[in-house]
Amino acid sequence: MRWFGHVNRRDENSILKRAMELEVEGRRPVGRPKKTWSKIVEKDLRKLNIMEDMAEERHQWRRLVSRQSPEWEIRDVKRR
Repeated sequence: MRWFGHVNRRDENSILKRAMELEVEGRRPVGRPKKTWSKIVEKDLRKLNIMEDMAEERHQWRRLVSRQSPEWEIRDVKRR
């Protein structure tokens, strides 16, 4: 979530911002769709009850995302 805030605050022409918004054309293979980083971020934002535009204020964003750990961070800690 901290990385999302960092990238979201970047200039619109930043390569990081453009890569984050990139959509690949073409057909996906048969089967369950793979989880994408953007879908996981959307899910975590909903869980934490945070709006995407709140990332513009860095100090507030850091406080908001550090108050709770999203699901993927909790799973990552359990693996170690």
